[in-house]
Amino acid sequence: MFGFLKNTQHVDEDAQDEFVDRVHTAAEEFLTAVSDQSALDYSLQSLGALDSVLDDAHQGRITLTPMQTVGAAAYLYEVARRHYGGLYEVCDDEDPVVLVTGEPEFDVCLCAIAKVERRIRDGEAEALPAFFQRYVSAVNARASVTIS
Repeated sequence: MFGFLKNTQHVDEDAQDEFVDRVHTAAEEFLTAVSDQSALDYSLQSLGALDSVLDDAHQGRITLTPMQTVGAAAYLYEVARRHYGGLYEVCDDEDPVVLVTGEPEFDVCLCAIAKVERRIRDGEAEALPAFFQRYVSAVNARASVTIS
């Protein structure tokens, strides 16, 4: 679809740069829906604030459009990419876009779009901090696993 990877060994850098720009733009558009953006600074600590925003959406205190929901996932992807690296890849599953960290030695596939949707729909049972910690642990262990 976007042509990010020609194959798993060759990265199309221009396409990947364009993807990073698009993900960042989606994340920034999500931030426009948030009244207090001060805690959302792409730091690892900001994931608690993101989870709080998604809880507000779950509780009905704010309404996120479908694009803003994707933007919330984009924010999560960007926090992960900025701190742990990785490439965006197109996928056929619940998440049309994923972040893959560690290639070619290992590949931790982070599936944030469906997770954010579940967080909004199902509430606290789908909280982001534990989800993100599974990703961090897999990266640190250099495991090949999908985090969804």
